Amino acid sequence: MKLEVLGSGGAVATPKPLCACSACVKARKKGGRHARLGPSVFLHGPDILIDTPEEISVELNRSRVRNIGAVLYSHWHPDHTAGRRLFEMNIEWNRSQKENRTTPVILTEKIAETFGSYLSIMSQFDYFRSIGIVDLRIVKNDEEFTLNGCTIKPVQMAYDYSFGYCIAEGGSRCLVIMDELKNWEPDAAILSTRFDAVYLPLGVLDANPITGEQLIEAGHPILEDEQTANETLAIVRKLNAGRFVLSHIEEPDCIGYAFARKLSRLYSKRTGKRIDLAFDGMLV
Repeated sequence: MKLEVLGSGGAVATPKPLCACSACVKARKKGGRHARLGPSVFLHGPDILIDTPEEISVELNRSRVRNIGAVLYSHWHPDHTAGRRLFEMNIEWNRSQKENRTTPVILTEKIAETFGSYLSIMSQFDYFRSIGIVDLRIVKNDEEFTLNGCTIKPVQMAYDYSFGYCIAEGGSRCLVIMDELKNWEPDAAILSTRFDAVYLPLGVLDANPITGEQLIEAGHPILEDEQTANETLAIVRKLNAGRFVLSHIEEPDCIGYAFARKLSRLYSKRTGKRIDLAFDGMLV
């Protein structure tokens, strides 16, 4: 099983439109690993796509993906769901072929509930289902299920509308949490599992990781809702994995490719674990 990072950015992609900061200027000029599109990953083997940001069509067209066997979602936020038009690729435009292709989409009960409450997401999926381009399946929030040869266990975050996934295939195990890590405490089952890889959101830089200079003042509203990088590292220290990949890297933190490599080395040294900051196209 291999995990491909389709998009390593967060709610704000790099380069941000009209932004003239150094990270955005370099990303605009060089592209490649210097640019970050919206959050999405793909698991090769079971061929599972997790999340469809606005840029998902661009991400897939430049990726190693050749088939999408199923789609999972982490939560309803637009940076993870706004690329739902992707499923229109299943419409069969060849008039000699009468039936559209169908992609399974698996949602937990809570995700399905929030899809019905926000951004008309479920209405769009109902339409897709009516024309036969998605097969929508609902599972219980804590239900372990099998999918394309994998065993998948949803992991509900502290913000109950958001989920990560424990995924096992043969002897391989990974934990994928796309976002919303704030206040989450891993349970005994996760703490006792040896993962080959763990994929987590980096969190915001409230302080410069090298100098310690405070970048976001204490009491700022963003710190009430958003995980900080140091809080993410505290979770990394608790988990047992061969490799940690930190993603969902926000443009306001101005983390270019070179700085990300420096942070990877710094965080690995501080935790005693292998940590890599993600980049678009990264294969784990």
